[in-house]
Amino acid sequence: MASTRKFLVAVDDSEVSAYAFTWAITNLFRAGDSVLVLTAKNYAPDMPLPTADIAAGGEYAVPLVAPVSQEEQLAVEERARALVDKYMRQCEQAQVVSEGEVVQGDPGPHIVNEAARMVADALVLGSHGRGILGRTFLGSISDYVRHHSTVPVVIVRQPKAGEAAHDALTSSGMARRVVIAVDESSEADFAFAWAMRHVVQDRDRLTVLHVQNPIAAPTSLGIDQFGMEDVYMPPDTSNRANVKALDDSEKLVERFMRLVGEGSKAECEGRVVMGPTEERLVEELKQLNADLAVVGTRDHDVISRTFLGSVSDYLAHNCPCPLVVAKMPKPDSRPGSTQASPRDSHQHAI
Repeated sequence: MASTRKFLVAVDDSEVSAYAFTWAITNLFRAGDSVLVLTAKNYAPDMPLPTADIAAGGEYAVPLVAPVSQEEQLAVEERARALVDKYMRQCEQAQVVSEGEVVQGDPGPHIVNEAARMVADALVLGSHGRGILGRTFLGSISDYVRHHSTVPVVIVRQPKAGEAAHDALTSSGMARRVVIAVDESSEADFAFAWAMRHVVQDRDRLTVLHVQNPIAAPTSLGIDQFGMEDVYMPPDTSNRANVKALDDSEKLVERFMRLVGEGSKAECEGRVVMGPTEERLVEELKQLNADLAVVGTRDHDVISRTFLGSVSDYLAHNCPCPLVVAKMPKPDSRPGSTQASPRDSHQHAI
């Protein structure tokens, strides 16, 4: 019998947070899942926010100011409890088991630590929320959580009016376009296995996407200023390298497509495109009207050869649809864990 899946959802009282929770209820949670709804209290609404650049660089401090009176403190507490209760009722309607938690203090570490403690399958939060309870809760907090979380992070950005031609919520309950970005790394293997287990449904339309960076031929020839001969690659050699790289990329995508076919009825296509990885990914997601994108990463300071690491940073701020950053756990990150290797996980998950 399959074990109960566990999720943490970080919320505030903003519209962005409500959008993210609704998306999770209709696209991620299943009957019987267990969800922890977490919010923070006592943030001063007039305090300056930490910027995304600061948060992306590492630790940051969020200024806290205690309520000026006991009545105000109680009012903040009541609003926080009421917010959590509202989302718990939504879980109950979806037959999802839930509990709530209200924390005081810097929300980033609370979210990361609680998700690790409960060994969550993923944590979910909106981005760029600016609510009364948690003006700092979403936005730059999503950068902190994404960089420090030991579990996959689902970042849901609510499209602004006129910003996107496609709203992922409109596909809820129907065939969704799920895009899994892959390369040859074990991080991509892990992200693919996670997506097949937790996201992809038989009615979905799945795209396995790989971006191949073109190999450019050097144009300078001759002797440099130190009297050394420049080493160059003739254009025909560069072309052959590009052809081989493209062939290898197609084989890579075909391998993932075979894994889909082994255990899922989802319609699947493979795409190999060339160009700068970050920009091409966003372009493809827009062209496909993607409802969800999935990428892998290990740590924020580890950049995979072709595509992970810094790419997840770029996507977190520019992705036109909800984004899963499936961080591959370190071998010792989950005490007592007997987690299979990514390739073994493929066989188990699919």
